[in-house]
Amino acid sequence: MARDTPFLCGLALAAMVLTPAAPLRAEVSGALATAIAADPAMKDMRRRMLAGKDLSDADLRWLADAGEGLAAARFAERLEGRGDVAVLDDAAHYYSIAVYVDRDFALPRLISVLGRSGIEIAPKRLKSILQVLEGQAQQGSPVAAAGLAGFYLRGQPFGTDVPRARDLLLVAAEAGDTQAAIRLALSHIQGAPGLPPDPVAARPALALALASPDPGVQAMANTLLLRLPKGAPILTAFAPKTATMRPLPRPTIPVSATEGPTP
Repeated sequence: MARDTPFLCGLALAAMVLTPAAPLRAEVSGALATAIAADPAMKDMRRRMLAGKDLSDADLRWLADAGEGLAAARFAERLEGRGDVAVLDDAAHYYSIAVYVDRDFALPRLISVLGRSGIEIAPKRLKSILQVLEGQAQQGSPVAAAGLAGFYLRGQPFGTDVPRARDLLLVAAEAGDTQAAIRLALSHIQGAPGLPPDPVAARPALALALASPDPGVQAMANTLLLRLPKGAPILTAFAPKTATMRPLPRPTIPVSATEGPTP
């Protein structure tokens, strides 16, 4: 397989191309945070936000710190839009608040920000963000599972964990993310430090990829199948296993821009 390394690296890069995250859409459903429900001024400010009024950064942050997910997402989007890497940690923090309170539309933006070069996040805040992403993955979100798997494979910003990354890619693949299936197959074919190449283990993932309606994904899966050792069992001898998810405690909600959720 050594002579195929450049070829496989090229496929890996192709499989890791991410679709740019779309701008946040307005989503106003969700329960009213306790702190806001008890504060008439906050309730009025939230009503103005939902009515389309343009709140100041300070007002959005105030609502976000009280647990208002839409305000957190909008404040994070403003921070991200400044183009200043120094505020990306705050953007990631507030996107994670939005995701935590079930504003799922903020999840792709959170993953995008975490993948930016130069971003630095304090360990406590990073741990909180990881808990939020793991929680989403455990609930079956293919976006969270595939995004978190990519971070674990690259080793940034959460450290390297290839076995966990493979579990997460399988979750995403079984939820219909055929790009995740290709990435899972490549991980098995290429191996990793301490994990030798295992072409046989790649076949269930390629079976999932072959089910894609995308001709490009089907072609990539077929190309990889043709390069596997001929002695490997045929696809019909395999059924994709169910990923074993390692449960983590659900984090408490972040309460300020300087303090992350309490573990």
